[in-house]
Amino acid sequence: MRVESLLSVAILIVSCGGGTSSAPPPEPPPASNEPAAVDIAEPPPTASSAAPASSSAPAADVNPPPSFLAPAPAKIEFPPHASVEQAIKAVPQGAPRLNMTNDLLQAPLLDMKRYEKCKVPRSGKVAMSVAVYDGAAVGVDVTTKPKNGKVQDCLDGVVRSITWEKVPSLNQVNVNF
Repeated sequence: MRVESLLSVAILIVSCGGGTSSAPPPEPPPASNEPAAVDIAEPPPTASSAAPASSSAPAADVNPPPSFLAPAPAKIEFPPHASVEQAIKAVPQGAPRLNMTNDLLQAPLLDMKRYEKCKVPRSGKVAMSVAVYDGAAVGVDVTTKPKNGKVQDCLDGVVRSITWEKVPSLNQVNVNF
């Protein structure tokens, strides 16, 4: 440990231009310990260390690097009338994930008044799986028991017209009624 301390002092003295004189410098800097050695080298650009008043600094040093900024959501093209599986495949791997609660996702889907025009039989069963991205249904799978293509198409259309909170992430929800 003592060797490391002596080595640090020797490096500090040499880097400050000392070594030939044994007298202390005329005016000691306020922080003459290790931070002085760090001050000699150019500090890495960070949002907190950038000097806004410095006009000689390049623009890249004044603004934080792009890695510190929140990425803007990418525009994702979903196939028209996509299934949930197709919607999932359309999202690039590694895209940021922001989860919506099941309550937020299910609430508009469980409003039965929305489906009145579809004339779902009282004895019928409906199962829906919905992929939601940026406030819209981008993938919908509807099954009915007994199977009825017209009712399924109507329910699909109603679900695709529903809006949710705009969250730039793919969320999936299942409902049954």
